[in-house]
Amino acid sequence: MQLIDPTRSLLFEAMGQVFQVEYPIRFSHCDPAGIVYFPRFFDLLHEAMEDWFKDALQMPLHELIGTQGLGTPTVSTQCDFLSPARFGDTLKIELSVVRLGNASIELLVEASIAGRACFKCHHTICLLDRNAVKAVALPEALRNRMQPYVAVQAAVKNRV
Repeated sequence: MQLIDPTRSLLFEAMGQVFQVEYPIRFSHCDPAGIVYFPRFFDLLHEAMEDWFKDALQMPLHELIGTQGLGTPTVSTQCDFLSPARFGDTLKIELSVVRLGNASIELLVEASIAGRACFKCHHTICLLDRNAVKAVALPEALRNRMQPYVAVQAAVKNRV
């Protein structure tokens, strides 16, 4: 029987690449209180995801949807709103991949203003055949382009 010495275990998380983009907070994003109306954060999250597909993955969503007949519907989203954003602020959004499934992608999307955390979302999408309305496997070329953005978790345990 092998025993694990918890004092000699090392658990760490290494991040892959992080896609970063900045957007100005506009008057149209805000409610009468002068802060971003929370559903608009989801618009900005989606805008960042579209920019990631276009700029980092070289697969613009309009081509994926229009030319290839695929879609990227939201499967699940969970968001913690940590602090407000106001008209005139610059919102920095950082996007990484938590998990690449066969047809699904779980994204971690974190937004901040001048270093102050604004929101953090776990947002899962899938690749969908729009004609069959059925999830389909990520094409290998697209998966390979996403792979550098996957957060890698590793545990190293010394056993006695």
